[in-house]
Amino acid sequence: MSSNIKCVFCATSTAELPAADSVRVRSSVREFGAETFTVWRCAKCGSLHALEPIDYERYYRYYWLKSMKCNFGAKVMLRKRLGVLKHAGLERGATLLDYGCGSGHFVRYAREHGIQAEGYDPYSPEFNDASVLDGLYDFVTAQDVLEHVDDPRTLVDDLRNSVAAGGNIAISTPNADAIDLHDALYHVGPLHQPFHRHIPSTATLLEMASAGGWPVVVFRRDSSADTRVPFINTAFIWRYLKSSEGFLDAGCDPVTHHIRVLLSHPSLIFWGLFGGLCSRGTYIEVVTRAPLNVNTGHR
Repeated sequence: MSSNIKCVFCATSTAELPAADSVRVRSSVREFGAETFTVWRCAKCGSLHALEPIDYERYYRYYWLKSMKCNFGAKVMLRKRLGVLKHAGLERGATLLDYGCGSGHFVRYAREHGIQAEGYDPYSPEFNDASVLDGLYDFVTAQDVLEHVDDPRTLVDDLRNSVAAGGNIAISTPNADAIDLHDALYHVGPLHQPFHRHIPSTATLLEMASAGGWPVVVFRRDSSADTRVPFINTAFIWRYLKSSEGFLDAGCDPVTHHIRVLLSHPSLIFWGLFGGLCSRGTYIEVVTRAPLNVNTGHR
């Protein structure tokens, strides 16, 4: 690995620090399963970074999440996600922008619960209309988006440009502090190569999100995929996927395939039933609020 690479979060060059901890990781998507990528950890701030640049159009053209259905499990996670926002002050009739909304499941779910929700995702034919970014919203959410971009600090600034005075930004992302680069269990989900470009540490995310006097309203070491509902928790999900060739899109396989995997790995049943009690804080979420005396929008 080059000895003069800068961390996008703390701007420290690897030339100024001890040799970076790094690992080669296979892509966690079947289509690119023959490819491997380098992930390294900043010795100063603890964040994680993908080394090699990628062709975004190539990798996102058939992104696996587009095949995910809004089934029972998805609705359990959507309910938890909406509950966190309600705890932060989201009310019926409020306006919300879901930035990086993918196929738009959360946008539709929020609308069903009385929220005036819009979505934006440049790789979604249904939600790639950038005109929605011209509005100002009570809440702007970015779930599992920050880690996908080359410049996370610029993304946070862009999100703030869509927040009304006194409004809120909710950002959730993997937590670099809780990821062991040398444990293959984390290669499947949190590292998710080559799509996850930069993963912040807890301190880094809090510093970015609260910069400029934006107070932290909610902070959680948790994920919407970590619930007490059987088989809907990351401790089970990552182990299931690791047992199913290590590809995230195995989650979209037929039910018969899921049954075969469970029967072949009985310990998965334990994790399915009790994994919700064993969260390692692999994901973090922060909600910050725009000061009333700050002009947040650029319009």
